[in-house]
Amino acid sequence: MTGAWALNALDADERARVEEQLAQDPEVAAEARSFEETAGELARGLEPVPPRPELKDSVMARIARTRQLPPPDAQDADETATASAPAENTHRAETGASDASAGSPDAEVVPLDRYRSAVRRTRWFAVAATALLVTSVAGVGLWSTERAAQQESEATIEALRSAQEDAEQEQQMVSTIMASDDATQLTVPAESGGALHLMYSRDQEAMIVQAADLAELPSESTYQLWLIDEDGAHGAGLITSPDQTVVMHDEMPPGAQLGLTVEPAGGSEQPTTDPIAAGAL
Repeated sequence: MTGAWALNALDADERARVEEQLAQDPEVAAEARSFEETAGELARGLEPVPPRPELKDSVMARIARTRQLPPPDAQDADETATASAPAENTHRAETGASDASAGSPDAEVVPLDRYRSAVRRTRWFAVAATALLVTSVAGVGLWSTERAAQQESEATIEALRSAQEDAEQEQQMVSTIMASDDATQLTVPAESGGALHLMYSRDQEAMIVQAADLAELPSESTYQLWLIDEDGAHGAGLITSPDQTVVMHDEMPPGAQLGLTVEPAGGSEQPTTDPIAAGAL
């Protein structure tokens, strides 16, 4: 586990076991330090891959326009107001029925002051009902906006989680390759500019391909990696950005080559153009 130790890819218990062994065995300690130095050289030899510049702006913009939930007391007040509306409507209906009965011969004569007061109450009921309706419609609109923002934020979080998982997979692959006896590094230049930096192990059937400064392609085209042997070319992944990293798990027979071609967007089952980069493994 000295290779994984050098990359800080162990859990706490494994790391404690390795460091205990390092303290007891100078030969193991020397091996671990050499792996650590090699990891440092690899880090210095590769261009750093910064996050997309628009990522922070996108997250901050969503934070700025995402409305916070109201306090619990406010929510309770809204629910109470909504629940009381039907009861008020029922009361008004009953009042209207009583007033309608006043048109019969035996109806009670209503004083003018009481009539005017009832009219004023009816008008205020109408205003209150209208205000409640407007508030409800506005609330539905806000909820819809918040829901859309929440879904967008959840998609961003999922993308970040996926990127983190990819980074952990790459780290584990580097650890596996460095710990193998046949770990090999290779740089393959591309005819159109840029290069591919390879780290691989035949024994582990593992390879990491780091693209570096490849030329930008139009939207209808993409770079595609191929593992080429005596049986033909086998697709090994797409490179959709100039500095993308691709992790491969595949057998690498003696004499095999890694090739890079330009293909239609989405890739091809077989190469449709000549390789712009090719290196023998």
